[in-house]
Amino acid sequence: MTAQRERLETASANLANSNTTRTAEGGPYRRRDVVFEASEFAPIQPSRFGSMFDDISVEVEQPVQGVKSTTLVAQSDNGVHRYDPGHPDADANGYVTMPDVDPLEETVNMMSAARSFEANSTAFNVAKEMARASLKLGDV
Repeated sequence: MTAQRERLETASANLANSNTTRTAEGGPYRRRDVVFEASEFAPIQPSRFGSMFDDISVEVEQPVQGVKSTTLVAQSDNGVHRYDPGHPDADANGYVTMPDVDPLEETVNMMSAARSFEANSTAFNVAKEMARASLKLGDV
């Protein structure tokens, strides 16, 4: 869920800065992308219930993995050149270098991230309800 939130925030920032021609680093805004990669979870610390379950052994063939996200800034300074001689950032020929941000692509990224976040939230809620229902089985 954290990775999808970061993806949504990055797409929002890209859309918000799609017309930014001057940044603190100089030049137009550079598009950001989020890259996902698999990462192993840290081992779970023993809980206070550990001794109750010592006789149960579970063999796991693969380590438990999650997703790690990294935000990358576009390295190329290839912007879109627009003719606007009255713009304060126009060059000697009257062209302004605009950020290379495609609003349609960013909108699709935002929709996809929102749907993925919603699916993860639903899966967590279902797992929580299943655990709650299994605990109620002992109350009968």
